[in-house]
Amino acid sequence: MQQILNLLASLNNQANYRTLSPQQHKDVEIYLNQKWLLNLASNDYLNLASDKNLKESFLDSEIFRKNCFFSASSSRSLSGNFEIYAIFEELLESLFNKKALLFNSGYHANIGVISRLNNLKNVLFLADKSIHASHIDGLKSFHKTHFKRFAHNDMQSLTHLLDKYHHHYEAIFILSEGLFSIEGDFAKLHSLIALKKHFKNVYLYLDEAHSIGSFGDNGLGLAQNLNCLEDIDFLILTFGKAIGSVGACVLCNQVFKEYFINTARSLIYSTALPPLNIAMSYFIFSKLPYFEENRKRLKALSLNFKSSLEQLELFEILGDYNILSIILKENQKALFFQQKLQEYGFFLPAIKPPTTAKNRACLRISLCANTPQEKLEIFIKNLIKINNEYLSEYKK
Repeated sequence: MQQILNLLASLNNQANYRTLSPQQHKDVEIYLNQKWLLNLASNDYLNLASDKNLKESFLDSEIFRKNCFFSASSSRSLSGNFEIYAIFEELLESLFNKKALLFNSGYHANIGVISRLNNLKNVLFLADKSIHASHIDGLKSFHKTHFKRFAHNDMQSLTHLLDKYHHHYEAIFILSEGLFSIEGDFAKLHSLIALKKHFKNVYLYLDEAHSIGSFGDNGLGLAQNLNCLEDIDFLILTFGKAIGSVGACVLCNQVFKEYFINTARSLIYSTALPPLNIAMSYFIFSKLPYFEENRKRLKALSLNFKSSLEQLELFEILGDYNILSIILKENQKALFFQQKLQEYGFFLPAIKPPTTAKNRACLRISLCANTPQEKLEIFIKNLIKINNEYLSEYKK
């Protein structure tokens, strides 16, 4: 108990202590501490989760009536594998030309798939330094994991590792993301594929959690947009962000799918998601082409807002699309900005280590299609004001 208390005290002293507060949500706003704030931390990129008309359409649909079960009551390998699972997997397979296997979340998918690949003999993982924590947890599921990390999106760093190690392993798995969750930049997918083709024992593992739905032709993500799906060996999609639902899947070949069905512990030992949730994900995927206007608005809003932030010339700004990070470095500074922004009507929690690297605390802005442009203009003005306040406070 004393060890835990000491750890919590240390986190508090480092301005890195986390708490949970009750929240209410309404459209693009969040109610916190008796105040409605513009929510700039939501991953509801297309505003589908908050779309009342879409929700009513789903509740009126046949797919809802057939699958109105609030619990699967069992794992998929026992009695929880409702028909809607196969129907949704078949739709995903028709869209991505790979076999699909559903999981309860992106975390479950990454833990389950990577840990099973990790269990194979004589394999090496080369992981981008900015991959998600669930990738790392999958890698650390075995004491004798062989993995190296390459500098974020740095193809020279990756090439060096491939040159050094490709003769020593039967297979090498490169782990990357379609759109990175903190830096907000896209994977250099064509370069990754070129390396895969050069080194014949390489597999590509791409997590499109933040790009599925919100990016690409019909919202099918980066790999599909670049017309290189066939070169991706493991494609992870999650449904709790732009898709406005819950769950995830891995898309791969038939042999790997059967391997994961038989060995992935996060699949075998988890009660399956309720059929109602699977039906919602299916419903959204069947309508993805119809949300093109949402994606156009999101893209235009993102480009304009990034340009406005960069014109301030006050901060380092990261991001290529709708995820933009304002790098503030120190935890205390990030918290200062968070608290002041909340006073001005904006909900934007500071992102601190271990989510970011040490001395890389930031404000991570998640733009959604319906984020009001006029509110973002007010945000810019308040950001300048807060920076002046911080400098004045710091000089004291």
